[in-house]
Amino acid sequence: MIESTKGEREVRLVWLLYQQRQRSSLAPLQQKSPFSPRTTMFLLEATKWLFSWSLVAAICSRSAVMFRPSVMMWILFFLSVSPLIGVWLESKEALERHYHYDYLRLSGVRDDKVWRRLLSVHYAVSLLRLSPFFLPPSVGLIAMFGARGAAFAWLGQTMSLLLYVISHIARGSTSRATGVFSAFFFRIASFAIGYAVLAAIVPLLQLSRQAVRMYGLSLSYLAYMDGYVAHWQQRFYERMTSWGEGWSFSSTTLSFIGAGFALLALICFPFIRASHSNKAAYMLYPWHQRVIESLKVRGTNNAILYKDLCLLTRQARELTKPPWSLFLPGEWFLVAGANLALLPIVHNGSIILFLFMFEMYMVMTGTLRAITDVFRDIFQFESETERLIVFRLLSPPPLVPLIEAKWTLLERLGVYPCMTALGLLLLEYIGLLGVRGGLWAAMGAVVMMPAYSFVVKRILRTDYEVFCLVLASGEQAALTSPRDYAGYMVIAAGNHSFHRLLIYITVFSSLLSAFFMLLKGWSWACYSVLFVVMLYLVLWNSSQYARRT
Repeated sequence: MIESTKGEREVRLVWLLYQQRQRSSLAPLQQKSPFSPRTTMFLLEATKWLFSWSLVAAICSRSAVMFRPSVMMWILFFLSVSPLIGVWLESKEALERHYHYDYLRLSGVRDDKVWRRLLSVHYAVSLLRLSPFFLPPSVGLIAMFGARGAAFAWLGQTMSLLLYVISHIARGSTSRATGVFSAFFFRIASFAIGYAVLAAIVPLLQLSRQAVRMYGLSLSYLAYMDGYVAHWQQRFYERMTSWGEGWSFSSTTLSFIGAGFALLALICFPFIRASHSNKAAYMLYPWHQRVIESLKVRGTNNAILYKDLCLLTRQARELTKPPWSLFLPGEWFLVAGANLALLPIVHNGSIILFLFMFEMYMVMTGTLRAITDVFRDIFQFESETERLIVFRLLSPPPLVPLIEAKWTLLERLGVYPCMTALGLLLLEYIGLLGVRGGLWAAMGAVVMMPAYSFVVKRILRTDYEVFCLVLASGEQAALTSPRDYAGYMVIAAGNHSFHRLLIYITVFSSLLSAFFMLLKGWSWACYSVLFVVMLYLVLWNSSQYARRT
């Protein structure tokens, strides 16, 4: 009886989260489902499952008549940029949605033209995200149905393997069906990496519940937060678990060398990397002391307050900087060691560079953990003035001394080498397409480079900027109490940070999936197992070290 009541409560919570995600200006157009909440969610997932896998089977069973090499390349190109287009349309949709809501609320007149345009943009975004590389959302099923969801996930694994084999048999290459084992290991590795990366979201969820208890926030904050986290867990897993075939594993020596480098990262991690909480405390508490000393004489108007803030910022810059070893990217050891195993197999430096940079993005989620830990330190300040000044000092990008090194890596060492690798791969593929197709491919590569640079800026420009501007200007109409501050920082700012970062990861995941479609072999399974095992060891060791300190 208790278990059934608990299950019904979980179902109601799932339905609440679903309704929360669907709440928008388009809500009046949506018809109420005649099915139960559990059945409705299952039908939605199953429809997406069947649609995506029908496209997967169509592409895998292609023939030389149906898809020429140039057409296949353009399909992969569109799949790689479709999340970017979806993000752009979604942001445009959100702006128009807010505009239409304000217009309707103030004027009381309904604009059907704007309404229809919003609806078309909404459907366009949904179709762009339903790319053939989307696989059954196993993480979403597990989150929604618990143990039953896990059974559905394994059923999806079996069905996907069956479709993979059938597609190769339909193409007349039965020998290639043996690659299903390599694909199966790749699926497991992608599933594990997805969970390892998404583990950074768990502290934020715990923190949101702590804020609700401490500050008496509304439960709708939790529904909003959980809904978006579950939504992007599903999106991220769908992007990560795309089919691909790797290379044949040939060099044992460099494999052991790669494992040795990863082991070196595991051993050296506690010595070269301090915990994020210690870093945050090292920087925030001295700032806190300077704030208290500088504000003994309070300013009475905005001009004096601005002068005090300028003096305080200058004093903060003169503080003793943490040693550079605290910011040494220990993730480099892990990623570089794992990629050494590919050197004798893949002789294309651009591919190695792309994989290195992509995996760096995957492992660099420590930045998110740092932000989450600093939230906890900030909430220890009971005074509204103290908390406001600390927030004001965290000018964008947030936690400047802590994230500056990783910001530089993301913007300068990350996106441009990845785009260079993409351009080199496309230029290398030009020889197989002919002059005309190669010209269009090169033009597409040139167009994509500034587009991804825009995505980087979109991710790093979070709502902290808006929040700091609100605090600096003294306009507190929307944030009238410390509880509103806490709710905004925990729910809105953190939510958008994860939202945009996972969008960026999904874009590069789609590119990686496209490259896997062009490469052949066996060793991706072994390489993935090695990388995932060492990644788990490092993450586990770092978490244990953080708990001890």
